[in-house]
Amino acid sequence: MTAKRTVSIEKPLIALEDVDPADEKKILEFLNTVETAEEIAKTVEFPDEPDIGIKVAEKILAKKNKIGSFSNLKEVMNVKGVGPKRFTELVSAVSGKYEVAETERTYFKYLTAINPNYFGNLKESSFKAVKVMANKTTYEELKCVGFNPRFERVEAVIHIKKSSGYGGNLCSGGTPEYIRFYVDWDDTDTWEDLGEVSFKAYNISGDKPLEYAVSIPLDAKKKWCIKENLPKVRAILSWSTAPPADTPDFVPVWGNSLDAYIQIDALKFVLTKDILELEAVSIPENILELVDLEKEITLKEPEKLSLPKLLQLYKDKEVPGHRFGFSQIKNLLGKDTLSLGQKVAEKSGKNIIAASAVSLHDTLIDAGFELSVVPGIIEGLVPISSGDTTYEELKCIGLNTNLDELAGVIELKKSGGYSGGLCTAGSEEYVAFWADWGDGAGWTYVGTSVVNVHDIKNTPSGGLQYSVFLPVNLTGRRKPCSEGAKIVKIRAILSWEVAPPAWDPNYIPRWGNRRDTLIHIPPGPTVEEGDHTPYISVVGNMGIDDIDSSTGLATGTGLMAAFTANESPFGGVVTICGHIAFPPNTFTGSGMSAIPLKYRVFVRRSLPGEPWQQLTNSFNVKLVDQVGSSFTGPYNHTQKLDSDGYYTYLEDLEGNERRFVEGFVLAKWITSAPMDGLWEICMEAFDPVTLTTYPALNADGTDQIIRVMIDNTWPTPDLNITGYTRDGVTNPAEGCGAFRQGDIIHGSYSMKNNYIRSFYLRAEPLGPADGGELCVQPGTTPCTASSGWSLPPSVTRAYPSPVVSTTGEEGIWSLKTEEMDPCGYIMRLHGSDRTIVNSGPIGHYSGKSVGFCLLKKN
Repeated sequence: MTAKRTVSIEKPLIALEDVDPADEKKILEFLNTVETAEEIAKTVEFPDEPDIGIKVAEKILAKKNKIGSFSNLKEVMNVKGVGPKRFTELVSAVSGKYEVAETERTYFKYLTAINPNYFGNLKESSFKAVKVMANKTTYEELKCVGFNPRFERVEAVIHIKKSSGYGGNLCSGGTPEYIRFYVDWDDTDTWEDLGEVSFKAYNISGDKPLEYAVSIPLDAKKKWCIKENLPKVRAILSWSTAPPADTPDFVPVWGNSLDAYIQIDALKFVLTKDILELEAVSIPENILELVDLEKEITLKEPEKLSLPKLLQLYKDKEVPGHRFGFSQIKNLLGKDTLSLGQKVAEKSGKNIIAASAVSLHDTLIDAGFELSVVPGIIEGLVPISSGDTTYEELKCIGLNTNLDELAGVIELKKSGGYSGGLCTAGSEEYVAFWADWGDGAGWTYVGTSVVNVHDIKNTPSGGLQYSVFLPVNLTGRRKPCSEGAKIVKIRAILSWEVAPPAWDPNYIPRWGNRRDTLIHIPPGPTVEEGDHTPYISVVGNMGIDDIDSSTGLATGTGLMAAFTANESPFGGVVTICGHIAFPPNTFTGSGMSAIPLKYRVFVRRSLPGEPWQQLTNSFNVKLVDQVGSSFTGPYNHTQKLDSDGYYTYLEDLEGNERRFVEGFVLAKWITSAPMDGLWEICMEAFDPVTLTTYPALNADGTDQIIRVMIDNTWPTPDLNITGYTRDGVTNPAEGCGAFRQGDIIHGSYSMKNNYIRSFYLRAEPLGPADGGELCVQPGTTPCTASSGWSLPPSVTRAYPSPVVSTTGEEGIWSLKTEEMDPCGYIMRLHGSDRTIVNSGPIGHYSGKSVGFCLLKKN
């Protein structure tokens, strides 16, 4: 029985770390400029203390006069008579916008630590709920989930709604917002766990919501274009506490879950054997022996349907001509489209087939349209006041602070009207982004992204959710946390088939819509234009803020691969990612228009006097080229040193011709077991035009040196059978021996590694062994009748845990065989360490087994 505990907690207060730096500056300015205690008391009133305000104000004023002026809020809080409660009232009153998070939010970690089911959100728990609360979206809410078929990425957009309740200001650690993703491939509520990602939220004053985005890769199971492939994805948002793995029905206390149907792209190439497996294909056996079954066959590029074919496709469907013929008619009519449409709108009822429009009439008649529908088609081409969202709508936009990408989620609402099914080229949904950086320039064009869409006959009632994303170099847009939050206005315009013009942030699309929002750019050093300082932001898929600068171990969620690290070292290929500030606009689509920046990456052991070693290996990156609204890629590119010993900086995120480097990869460091230990990483950029070298810097202007622990040593397992007990007598024994039902078999085990994560020991095969009981004891203490026996015979240890040290475990085991079936068995020991392997999944895995035969009891 679980003991009942009485929890006593006080009303939440504003702590020093809760106050935004900009608000701190405002409060200090007020206190340092007031001349009388009455001025302070007039602004700050203490509830239930009507006579105390003037006295506290006098003490604040006296302290200020004594020290000259307050330089930080800690000095204010330490004034005798102020303290935490009155400090809270002072901050709220002077800032005029602060709010204290509710008790359940402020003490969430404490409450769930003493009672994991305090809020009653756990389906199975021995703890009784104290205050039932779940799916609360007061502070954060998951608003959209979508999928990009081309890049095979699921995107989610989250709204941060409050100014406080996130653990601290920008200069604190904030609190994590976790998002775990699942996919149901065949809509049977059979969910596959895709992993978890997160971002940091902070107390930030000002307008809300702030929109954040996260993404996760999805290894899509593609099909032939004749088969619609519409899985369902689920995202679960949970503040402060990560949703448990393989629990798709988890209910968060703070957060929510969201399901969305997505569309998987059709196969672009197949293996020869895939074609031969089709029912309609038959080939003689002797010919089959001559065929390379693993050879890739690239499928023919799908056709962009012409206007006559679209007329035939939509002949008996409820898709108007001004929709399905939109882009083709605009191409036919050229610049006259809008003006003619305006004439129809302005002169309704008049015959538009005048001398000036004879060519228009002839063109549409030749294309297959009847004369009677021509006026309606022309009129339908004219944009309406806010864009038509009958077929598609941009629902969310946000900033992915992990990847420095703007993202958007689009909902497709109809089953037709997208220029053909999956076996055709379909049509394009363009999303153009603008930003108001707050520099007085107004809206600045950032770039355009696009997603390919099709007619989907079986579109679910809630529509299909697609996503777009656009990398953006923010290194020159950040500012230190002490200067307050960098909040930026973002505008995105969705336009079907016609890309919004880069020069018009007020463009009204005929099909689509416009959305404005606010994003938060995480803190960083201030960089002036023309400065090419480099910044490493990700190592081994972990944000550098999640890597302990002293131990080199990482704790947190992977940024581009969904895994969770817990004091993890790095092994294998360690991918190093980042940006160089303000690179020149070099990419033209057909070559380079200017000399690009260069860079070098160095590593060394973290020991006194160790020299830096330059990384010189070649490695593969994936590039995406954009010229106007046309995209090429992602495609592979080999990055290698030039004749001067530098890598070439490939990224170009400015202008109408751009090049993206997926994951902004700078280098891939190949490590091995002899390199195990603490290492350091740094880089430098080089401008070959000015011959200037720029070292990587931290936010405070110091040299950026990142420490990482390297571990390429796999766990070492050992497992033995040492004896058995029969009729109360213990005898020696070895592996591969024979025992009788009812014997208690004994053995030893060990799973050793400097960074052990987990291991299990069990009897197999599982079915026949189910009746057995297993006892596992660390150390040398033998199992007794009162020991913990596991039924069925399987025991798992996981780090961190009181019984499993960082370096592993060794001990003894015993197996009761009375209820096991006579059979051949093995005892299997299998485990892994916590190493981030090849910048991706967690763990080097290893195991060992020992066999035995169990005979029927006489």
